[in-house]
Amino acid sequence: MAAGRRGQGYMIGMARRTGSPDAPREGTGTHRFLALLAASFVLFAAPEPAFPESAAQNTYIRCVKNGHQQMKAGDYQAARDAFREALQYIDDDAAAHLGLGLAYFHLGDDTGAERELTRAAGISPNSWETYQWLGEVHYRQDNLEEAAQDWERAAELNPSSSEVRARLERIRREHQTEKDFNRDVTSHFLVKYEGREKIEAGKIVLRILEDAYGEVGRGLAYYPDREIQVILYSSQQFQEVTDAPGWSGGIFDGKIRIPIGGIEKETPGLRKLLFHEYTHAVVRSIVPRCPTWINEGLAQYFEGREIDAHQREIMRRMAQSGKLPSLSDLEGSFMSLNNDQAFYAYLFSLSSIRYAVDTFGMYRVKMVLEQLGSGADTGKAIDKALMISYEEFDRGWKRSLE
Repeated sequence: MAAGRRGQGYMIGMARRTGSPDAPREGTGTHRFLALLAASFVLFAAPEPAFPESAAQNTYIRCVKNGHQQMKAGDYQAARDAFREALQYIDDDAAAHLGLGLAYFHLGDDTGAERELTRAAGISPNSWETYQWLGEVHYRQDNLEEAAQDWERAAELNPSSSEVRARLERIRREHQTEKDFNRDVTSHFLVKYEGREKIEAGKIVLRILEDAYGEVGRGLAYYPDREIQVILYSSQQFQEVTDAPGWSGGIFDGKIRIPIGGIEKETPGLRKLLFHEYTHAVVRSIVPRCPTWINEGLAQYFEGREIDAHQREIMRRMAQSGKLPSLSDLEGSFMSLNNDQAFYAYLFSLSSIRYAVDTFGMYRVKMVLEQLGSGADTGKAIDKALMISYEEFDRGWKRSLE
């Protein structure tokens, strides 16, 4: 995510330690390739169908354009309906099948997404964007071999794309690392790890995640219906697969990834880490694109992080001197921040979410997420859910700190 912009469709949640002992242990940024990929459909101008005009063909074109507009607005259900309508008029043009496949993907329907994207690839076999998205579907299904094949095809069709090559290199490392991993499954999670000696660690992680499923679910009144993958690495494997900074304690990039040592029992730190990353997974399920201060604030809230007296005093002085940033400046990625900047960004995120929950209740905070999920920008989402403007919310939060 670019600083100052609302979060892109795909986010990485990182648990991290900053330079301050009291600093928040997370950071969230957007995986650059996935962010560009999410934007590619919005920016990609599908070719006009190559056929003479007729009433049916004009209606098809109108429906496809409407689907593009709905996709850009983030209303994936409306986009799905528009592309479905288009295909009632013309079924052998790639544009509507590609659009419908992307709508299904964003709605979490991998079966529908794979079907429509495969159809689009059959009609237009030289569309590298289609193979990019087929790769994302197969990757989310944990079919790493097929995902790699899709991205190899995309790279062949668009050899100038450094992002596709980087994605392909990443998945090859991931597949090589994880191909012999053991798997444990519950009704909500799939945990992968290497070596029989990590069986107990896997069981501990699953128990904590099932607790998180219940507690975060009750808090947000939302329970994801998709299996969530959790991958346990050695520290070296974690670095090789993710290229994460050395201070990373965990990542959520559609899958929860954590470096794990010789865990023999549950610890408060492990519990906080897993609750934090699981909250990112829940938020992603509700809204593909979420402002970072909301996402990180909620993740810290549900991990149980508290704001101590010293931190409250820091914010009180900043509020009184007018040095607190606008929340709109905290919508983009935190990943480029240094340790001190990250400490304050996460502190402000947690503080603003606690203010929202204390003032309006978690029910209305959840409504903000739902409004964002329907395509509203941050200002409209807050206005509709909290019934005050973004600016009024920002001022109220700052006054609460004085």
